[in-house]
Amino acid sequence: MKTAIATQSRVLVVDDEPLVVEAIERTLRSYGYAVSTAYSGQEALQVLAQQRVDLCLSDLHMPGIGGKMLARQVRQQYPEIPIVIMTGDDSVEVLREVLDSGASDFITKPWRAHELPIVIERNIRRHSIWMEEQKLYLRKLNEAYSDMLEALLSALETREREIEGHCERVTTYTMILAEAMGVPHQQHPNIERGALLHDVGKIGIPDSILFKNGPLNAAEWEIMRQHPVIGYRMCMKVRSLQDAAREVVLCHHEQWDGNGYPQGLRGEEIPLGARIFAVADALDAMTSDRPYRKALSLEEASAELERCAGTQFDPQVVKAFLSIPAGVWEMVIQNLQATSRTSAPDDDIFSLPAQEPLRKAA
Repeated sequence: MKTAIATQSRVLVVDDEPLVVEAIERTLRSYGYAVSTAYSGQEALQVLAQQRVDLCLSDLHMPGIGGKMLARQVRQQYPEIPIVIMTGDDSVEVLREVLDSGASDFITKPWRAHELPIVIERNIRRHSIWMEEQKLYLRKLNEAYSDMLEALLSALETREREIEGHCERVTTYTMILAEAMGVPHQQHPNIERGALLHDVGKIGIPDSILFKNGPLNAAEWEIMRQHPVIGYRMCMKVRSLQDAAREVVLCHHEQWDGNGYPQGLRGEEIPLGARIFAVADALDAMTSDRPYRKALSLEEASAELERCAGTQFDPQVVKAFLSIPAGVWEMVIQNLQATSRTSAPDDDIFSLPAQEPLRKAA
């Protein structure tokens, strides 16, 4: 007597023999499974792209994309879906290759009808447990990343007490702009980490330069302008920060017209994350109080960003900034500055003469 599956799971059956597919489909439906079918590895990938599937049951030997290649692609593209390989060769070497390819399990031919639901349920449940363990691992890993970022920020703020709050504000502005620019969400973590750590390289700048009471001379400016490279090298030593280092930390002082540093990149040579950050950083600098001037109004800051689009800033990023209602920006800026321990930004010394573009001193 067959027992129906309480929660209907969907199984994708893949085999280049129509009679085999038909027999398996009939058997699985009798046990209460929903079944999708494919007659090649390529067709299976098309089905997976269009349907929710709980398990893939595939033959080993098929023309084109065989079972092992299919298993590799399923594991890479759909890690939440277990794949079971059917094979008539039960040698240890073949079965080892099957499992090494990414398959969760195997079933040998000729299979028996009652074996199929046992293998399917075992792998769906085992894979579900494995996925939960992976989620827990990633959650703990993200917590460790967050702790590490906090430690780096704390180290920087210990040296430069006046930048407290700046990193958090400019990161928030950066992520609002990234969303407005339609940056894919999988890229957001790297941009966010890069924005938070953009000035971490200042840890390597001598106190005599970083805290000099007065203007820097040419040699001192040359040293100060090495902080993006120093920060890049620091972050590249941490695997989880390498993309952030490339995307923002190294390039956060580059300018659209090529007059930035340290590499003098121009236009789209500059990573998008750094181009977005540049607008966010300027916004924070202009709308924050300074010892020598009061904060500019949002209207004044917006006009300055628009004026410098195409020279200092990517015009498309400025366009995205201007597309967000002023009321939204005013609310965000007020809320962030209210929670900042101080509103003084880091090293962004701006003068705003009528015809000169915005320039960052360090």
